[in-house]
Amino acid sequence: MLRRKNTLTECFKKAKQYYKNGEQDKARDYCDMGIAYIREKRSQGMQANELLENVRLDLWLERFWMFLENKKLLLT
Repeated sequence: MLRRKNTLTECFKKAKQYYKNGEQDKARDYCDMGIAYIREKRSQGMQANELLENVRLDLWLERFWMFLENKKLLLT
């Protein structure tokens, strides 16, 4: 079985979809995957102002964190 790699766009889209369907844990997981992917790219030397999928890396990070915060999905 081939496994397709998730992109940041797909992670964000799936997070919104799962949240809309009431699956908050899965929505949080996809946000976490997006944040982890960004962290990996940063550790590989990408700068915050570089583009990934035609969006600045720091904007991707802000999108995921704001989604978690606005939807009250942050774990305490």
